[in-house]
Amino acid sequence: MEPYSHIRDLAAGGALPHAWLLFGPKQEREALADFLASALLCAGPGEKPCGSCSHCRKLGKGIHPDLITLRRLPDKRDMTVEQVRSLHREAWVLPNEAARKVFLLPEADTLNVSGQNALLKLLEEPPAGAAFLLLGENPGSFLSTVRSRCVRLSALPEATEGRGEGQQARELAEAFLRRDRLGFARLAFRAEKLDREQFDRLLDAMLAAAGSLARSMPAGEREWAFSLSDSLEKLRQMRRVYVSPGHCMGYLLSQMGTGASGAGE
Repeated sequence: MEPYSHIRDLAAGGALPHAWLLFGPKQEREALADFLASALLCAGPGEKPCGSCSHCRKLGKGIHPDLITLRRLPDKRDMTVEQVRSLHREAWVLPNEAARKVFLLPEADTLNVSGQNALLKLLEEPPAGAAFLLLGENPGSFLSTVRSRCVRLSALPEATEGRGEGQQARELAEAFLRRDRLGFARLAFRAEKLDREQFDRLLDAMLAAAGSLARSMPAGEREWAFSLSDSLEKLRQMRRVYVSPGHCMGYLLSQMGTGASGAGE
């Protein structure tokens, strides 16, 4: 099943599990992880993630206190057992604002056997208000015991002209943030050919990508990423009365102004 739709279906039934293993190419799995984190923390009354509740807005801006990202230490090749032990302690602390805390491990496949075994104990007996997203290039990087405790989800959605929607969304977000009008227009032309369901999934993935990119940007440059999140949230609301993909892409292009054409020339 297409991964974004699968997450929405589980969220609609109030049945999002606490442990996930997301695998596939780096950009696609990170975009999918951002979307899943939004679904887990969303407090909207309808479809999740709604994109408009306070939790979704904070996630889009990369400032939600209940999304905790755990990466390798700068001087280490792998994630360490000590980091997992710290995660154990943090997982038992109550959420700050949402109904749960989401722990994102973008480099979980660098955990050695000892680290994975330490993590296994947490996956088997998790706190009620915690969810864990483990990311890796392929599920074979993880112990079978860890895999069996997680919902495995491929980050490769159905191809859109040979590209995953996650990658297409990431490229659009990156072109917008570079203010690369020409590059964005070229990508937008392809996006405008999507059907309604595909295009709505693309907007969802762009919103997730904008949040992911914002977290990696210097603090002084994040406002531009926040403006993209705000524009995407507005478009998602507009899509409920069906504004065409062409008008949506044109709106985003207009938000970039006319001052820069970027590296796409």
